[in-house]
Amino acid sequence: MITAIVYHEVNNGDVWANSWRTGPGSRPEMFGKVGVKARTFRDLQNTNRTGLILEIADMSAFQALLASPEGQKAMQEDGLKVETMRLLVEFTP
Repeated sequence: MITAIVYHEVNNGDVWANSWRTGPGSRPEMFGKVGVKARTFRDLQNTNRTGLILEIADMSAFQALLASPEGQKAMQEDGLKVETMRLLVEFTP
């Protein structure tokens, strides 16, 4: 299992947050298909700054999902500013 932190900015933090509510078509459902569990975060001073702590079972499957039409559509719907996205992966020194 890989633990990662993802940071990105979005156009509208409320729209982004709504996509993480559980149910059909939600981000938990989409990420769950490839064995990813997520915890969500927003900056209290600027709710358009968002982040995730992810537990990723298979990094290749996760990256393929992000690159897929489904993943690209989700990023667009969520108003993700892709150029701001950073992925930090936990490592053991």
